[in-house]
Amino acid sequence: MNAGDEITIAPTELVAGGAALARIDGFPIFATNIYPGDVAHVRVTEVKKGFARAELVRVITPSTLRRAAPCPIAEECGGCDWTALRLDAQLLAKKRILTESLRRIGKISDYPSIAIHPSPLNYRMRSRLHREGDVVGFYAMGSHRVVPLAHECEVVGIKTARVFGGGPPSSAAAAEDRGAPLSVWEIDGRLIRGDQELTIRVDQFTYRLSTSSFFQVNRHLLGTLLRLVTGHAERVRKKRLAVDLYAGVGFFTRPLAQMFEKVIAVEGSVDPYATIEMVHSPVERFEIPDADFIFLDPPRAGTRKSVVEAIGRRAREIICYLSCDPVTFSRDASRLIASGWRLTTLDLIDLFPNTHHVETLASFERAQ
Repeated sequence: MNAGDEITIAPTELVAGGAALARIDGFPIFATNIYPGDVAHVRVTEVKKGFARAELVRVITPSTLRRAAPCPIAEECGGCDWTALRLDAQLLAKKRILTESLRRIGKISDYPSIAIHPSPLNYRMRSRLHREGDVVGFYAMGSHRVVPLAHECEVVGIKTARVFGGGPPSSAAAAEDRGAPLSVWEIDGRLIRGDQELTIRVDQFTYRLSTSSFFQVNRHLLGTLLRLVTGHAERVRKKRLAVDLYAGVGFFTRPLAQMFEKVIAVEGSVDPYATIEMVHSPVERFEIPDADFIFLDPPRAGTRKSVVEAIGRRAREIICYLSCDPVTFSRDASRLIASGWRLTTLDLIDLFPNTHHVETLASFERAQ
């Protein structure tokens, strides 16, 4: 098998990263834009010692898991790689990817049942558009070619997009949303339309966000996330100290501050509050104290082994871990279990429907 060869495959599963996996004489081939049950003609793009990658040429026999793609540019746009897959099949695939990661990466066979939290569409509160000449839109999959956004995007809820004025090629803007607050910025940070800050209210908490703020983009599931995390915190018997690692704008810090005598927020920018101590230091350099509740929401790469080990030593009652990558989560979960903790709850939160991305929320308690 060589790059450029065209072959017929029938994938059997979807894997972490979103590709479909097929095998020819036991040799694994990962292909995009196809799903389990498809019979498809693909072109090999890369051959390695242990696997190959391929791109779709055409579907010969469509899978029963397929649906008519709700977006006319679905196969071009790099934003929604699973949009032609039925929503129920997306959730089952994400659950399977999580359980396979736990078993294969974490070597964890004893895990709790997984609660699934689906999301409506039109969910994104923020999106970055790109400009190519007079065209505004999203990048095509795997390239910097701009696919024009000339129709309503069911993910963002934007009806149309256009270039404002005669700005530089780095600038792109969107308009005509569905009536929600809209701020439009150039890539260099200049405000074109709207407010410098957006105010977001989730349950009884209000947050002020700038364009540089990290904030979960799914507006429909923010309340779900908040209630799940505070629900775990409620189970802590002695609410003396909570530590919020990778705190960001303090989405979880502020609710925790109403529950605990003191909260330490590390790597965050949180509005002043009497019981919150801010630590402007990388998590890896922070000496984690003994804490009744430790919450962490690390980047996709997970957190360092030394940090996981420190959490395992310092947490007293409950550890709560929010992850955007099932593979790195499974690695870190295995390390917590090895240090004397038990995985007690698992929630799969579909913050990014129509894509392979998924959030996992887990809680750990001391093993008896």
